[in-house]
Amino acid sequence: MSITGFSLSNSRIVLFFFLVLTGIGMALYPSYPSQEEPTLPINVTVVTAYHPGLDIYQTEALLAIPIERALRELEETKNVVTSIRAGEIYISLEIKDGTSDYDQAWLRVKAKMQDLQNSLPEGVSGPFVDDSYDAVAVMTVALSAPKQSFAQLRDKAGELRDFIYSIKGIDKVTLHGISQEQISIKLKPFAASRYSIKPSDIYLQIKNNSALDNIARVNFDSLESRLYVRSDYKSIQDIKSTPIVLPDGSILTLGSLADVERVAAQPLNNAAYLNGSQTIAVAGYMTPGVNMVDFNEQLRKKISQWENNLPAGFQLKIITDQGEVVDQVISKMTSTLLETILVVTAVAVFALGVRAGSLVGLAVPITCVMSLVVLRAMGIELNQVSIASFIIALGILVDNPMVIVENISKRVQHGESRKSASLQAGENLGTPMLIASLTVFLAFAPPMFTDNLTAIYMQTLTIVIGVTLIISWFVAIMLVPIFAQWFIKTNKGASDNQQPSKLMIFMSGLWDSVIKRPKTFLAATTASLVFSLFLSGSIPEAFFPPSERPQLQITLELPAGTPAERTAEVAKEVTRWLSQESRYSEITDATAYIGEGGPRFILGLNPPEPAPHKAYLVVNLGKDTDVAEFISQLRSEMPPVFQYAKLGINPFFMSSTPPGQAAMRIIGDNHLELLEAAKSIQQALINVEGTINIMQDWEAPVPSLVVTIDQEAASHAGITREDIFTALRKNTIGESASEMQEGEYQLPIVLAMPSGNSSLEKIRNIQIFSEQSNKAVYLSEIAQVSLELHPSIIKKRNLRSTVTITALNPAMTSMELVSNIASTLDDARNKFDVLIEFGGEIEESEVSFEAVFSFLPICMLGMIVLFLYQYNSFRKVAIIVLSVPFCAIGVLLTLIIFRLPFDFMANLAIFALIGMIVSNAMLIIEQVDIEIASGKSETASLKSALIQRFRPVVLTQLTTILGLIPLLIADDPLWRSFNAVMTGGLISGTIASFIVVPCLYVLFFHSKKR
Repeated sequence: MSITGFSLSNSRIVLFFFLVLTGIGMALYPSYPSQEEPTLPINVTVVTAYHPGLDIYQTEALLAIPIERALRELEETKNVVTSIRAGEIYISLEIKDGTSDYDQAWLRVKAKMQDLQNSLPEGVSGPFVDDSYDAVAVMTVALSAPKQSFAQLRDKAGELRDFIYSIKGIDKVTLHGISQEQISIKLKPFAASRYSIKPSDIYLQIKNNSALDNIARVNFDSLESRLYVRSDYKSIQDIKSTPIVLPDGSILTLGSLADVERVAAQPLNNAAYLNGSQTIAVAGYMTPGVNMVDFNEQLRKKISQWENNLPAGFQLKIITDQGEVVDQVISKMTSTLLETILVVTAVAVFALGVRAGSLVGLAVPITCVMSLVVLRAMGIELNQVSIASFIIALGILVDNPMVIVENISKRVQHGESRKSASLQAGENLGTPMLIASLTVFLAFAPPMFTDNLTAIYMQTLTIVIGVTLIISWFVAIMLVPIFAQWFIKTNKGASDNQQPSKLMIFMSGLWDSVIKRPKTFLAATTASLVFSLFLSGSIPEAFFPPSERPQLQITLELPAGTPAERTAEVAKEVTRWLSQESRYSEITDATAYIGEGGPRFILGLNPPEPAPHKAYLVVNLGKDTDVAEFISQLRSEMPPVFQYAKLGINPFFMSSTPPGQAAMRIIGDNHLELLEAAKSIQQALINVEGTINIMQDWEAPVPSLVVTIDQEAASHAGITREDIFTALRKNTIGESASEMQEGEYQLPIVLAMPSGNSSLEKIRNIQIFSEQSNKAVYLSEIAQVSLELHPSIIKKRNLRSTVTITALNPAMTSMELVSNIASTLDDARNKFDVLIEFGGEIEESEVSFEAVFSFLPICMLGMIVLFLYQYNSFRKVAIIVLSVPFCAIGVLLTLIIFRLPFDFMANLAIFALIGMIVSNAMLIIEQVDIEIASGKSETASLKSALIQRFRPVVLTQLTTILGLIPLLIADDPLWRSFNAVMTGGLISGTIASFIVVPCLYVLFFHSKKR
């Protein structure tokens, strides 16, 4: 018994089964997990290590190289990108796509770094592996208190963090912009001379007064008790009251000898500013598998309740809310989905009549709701890709119920009973429909066979298409026949008296000409294809479009060597300047982060590496702002105001690299040649009109003071190397003697000598006190202090020194910009001993296209196997395959007319077209076989097949095209080129099918006689 026969014989249990699945799907929808983008495995982490006593060359030799080599030994390692600054390294480790278990890979990275620790120099902090690099904050709130102390602001932010942790569904909460503070002790000018006390004496007494020692244990018979000694500092007054024993035995309080005050730590570690005021950003992260829209709604309510109890002077503002973004995305996409269902239903009703068309319209939402059950079991979430996939699938999956309903209607109109018509339609069309559905799925399947992250991003599309097509097939051969036997209207003989329309009369004459002169028409269509391919040279290439979310990002870079305090001042002023409503009404708020990039609130966030002279800004815009136009405005107006800073003003983007940005990596071993080559390339980019954001990542050299110790003089004075280090620290950044406990925070108590701006002369006149005697000498007596220029940063890629140049030209794609300076690149390769590679968008697009296209032949082979199974004829399969390229005519012309780039989504649309266009040829060839089997001649069979299949083919493709219209109107940037390619390709492919297929059939089968 066939599946349709079983369904008709057991209609009640089948209806119950479909009803249950539909009910489950409807029940799942309200709490269905949702987010903005598909969840991706993150194959990048950050490894850091520090040693403040090393210069940049020592840092490379003693820290970077051993860690790089250890990381390269891991079999999962793909790329090791290293940034080296004096005393610190920052390594971005990328592991290979397709690593079987990313969590286990990160554990192996951590284990490797732990094994390496013992072989690194003494005093090294790390290596540290950031295992939360892929965490995405669902909401970020900024807490400010302009008139309160930072300690009060920090404590209140801690209270908010603890409050958010109490909310169900929260995974973790992080604080950003926590500026470390310290207790500064500066000896009064008269102290040393009047009381003959050395700074080292005060240092030791403070340290010993609050040192944390091991506890003691006391036994009271059978009870053991612990004994603690409380002598730590709880307040500044405790520190000021510390008794200091002078050399003559007398005692004075520390406050009598030194100024004790609470100040920002030097150097500044972190800071954040919102609209010109210091702030602390509190970021909340959601437990996976939760509906983000519902969770963030609950989170907003709870935070609002907490805000109501805030003391006067505190301000709370939500600066990022992914739940709101997801709600907008899903609402927009869901609305588009409903519009598509209405369009598809309307087309079906218009073409098939109210009853038959309503059956098709009913099958569509049932398929979608049942698909939710399967997709939930597979872990697929609702996001902009999955919902758009449903919209695209609607125009395709409607083919199955439409073909069945039309066939049943036709049989009923010719006198067959409704039950028999339903049974015969299901049995006769079930296998061809399944093969057609599998063919379409295979066309979408290439992303499923690759481990490339970009392809994984689009795997949701493949899965949704596959699931909905299979379910629609079951709905078409099981559920639709049940309803059809009840609702299809009997109208015998109606079709026999119908007169052909003017369109069919025209098409009939056209097909007569095609069948008579197949070579002429095939040559004409081929010429059209060649012409469109010739025009394709004007289509720009791209990877992913920029995001149009109402936000932008700004990277702010001051000259290398600028202290973080100065960077914070500039970032504060920039946020204040931007947020003035009288200047830019489009901006709702501006947040700056110094020392870090802030919370990652979207997966593609790519802030600059932390450095004292860099800041990262996130600017929120009004919902109706034209982001691209506003960015152009800022690019022209901001640089003249902040001339001392390099500003990178960009939208957010959907890939890991900025769209349109060209990146060139210059690789070599000689630093001077690398920089010279980079300079020539930068100049060439400057000469390309309209090019902006031209940067190279090695920055300018910075002056470094080098102290060369005269060992003989130092020994004679009783000065050790440690004495010199201690004196230099105390007279510059200060020496930490102890800590003051303040809740969960420890504030270092720093002993520093009073000093203004440093100079070479002041450094030379620093007094060095010997621990062995009471004598002091000037640094210049035992050492030479010289000034040397050192690189601010050394960048490496896979253990080789690498300078990366980036540039953007809004009027060009990255490939076009690179092509404009091709001769300069060739000259650099020949003149300098360097290797030049392309990175960024160019590299990522090449890798992604290669990964996806490499599996297209496998999918095509699968399609051919299905065709051979269906037709058992190489010639028929050849006709089907050869009809596909002609859809390129519409694809290319559409991209040219609408000035769209040939990007990743356009290529994905071509895969989809292959599966959809072949169905046209399959239907025509299948009908030819039916006509021949009925006893007609070959020519008559071909002509009859074209007439019989013209209406259903045009109807199904028209339904697909019209089903894409709501998505076209929504104008989502991610799907813009996809929709254009699908629409243009379906139109030209359908037209070409009714010309190319009969031409090829005549040429391939003209000698066959019946």
